[in-house]
Amino acid sequence: MTSQCASNCSLAEIAGPGDIVAIVGAGGKTTTMFALASALAERGLRVVTTKSTTIHRPSMARAPHLLITPPDRWRIELPPVLDVHPVVTVVTAAPTPRRYNGIQPEFAPELLRTSGADVLIVEADGARRRLLKAPADHEPAMPVGATLVIPVACLAAVGRPLAERHVHRPELAAEVLGIKPSSQLTIDHVVTLILDSRAGRKSAPPAARVWPTLTAADRVSAGQLAEVHTALSSHPDVNGWIEATADWSYSVRCRVTQTRDANGGANLEVC
Repeated sequence: MTSQCASNCSLAEIAGPGDIVAIVGAGGKTTTMFALASALAERGLRVVTTKSTTIHRPSMARAPHLLITPPDRWRIELPPVLDVHPVVTVVTAAPTPRRYNGIQPEFAPELLRTSGADVLIVEADGARRRLLKAPADHEPAMPVGATLVIPVACLAAVGRPLAERHVHRPELAAEVLGIKPSSQLTIDHVVTLILDSRAGRKSAPPAARVWPTLTAADRVSAGQLAEVHTALSSHPDVNGWIEATADWSYSVRCRVTQTRDANGGANLEVC
């Protein structure tokens, strides 16, 4: 017999050596990327962060250390930099004063291998600073070899209209949700956008671990948050979830599978 529950764990525990992490969705991807990188660095791991999309320069202002280098220089330039800086953000070029080029998704395994990093974190989606999004046909730019996928959605969208000022690609979100554009968004709609295989889990490799992340979790009621917990803890493809308050304080809930052996004893397996 098996049952599901959840236990608290730390942000640093959700990823480890060899992981290629893909962060998708809307409403806090960049902040979550750097928070995860910092937590892993505090654990003693070396982390490379990057994007598989074009990068708006101001969003990189929080990067602890930024390195502009083409793929053929990764093996030479990255290891010595990581010896000094445990978190390095890599971009491949700076074609305009306001833009960086990220990496091509197929280069992710090479970047992890040649950099000497323990973990690679790739922001693999764009959302124009909206709270929610639904991906177009070409999105997300999922890195090859992703082992951990983190779909992000912002709970501050609850109660707001399904409109461009809140949702990136609202017409696609309306299709996924089966509602009319401008409809008021509910907690169920946010959960659907983060869990649906046409939205938050789109292009996630079958073997990848999935850790949905909900930002502005303190902007909804305790009852609404309980609904989210029920949906996430019962979803077969979710390993756990992350919540962030409006001031970016993170908490992590790890799903636990409880099994009973032949003698009735309990065995706990953390996903």
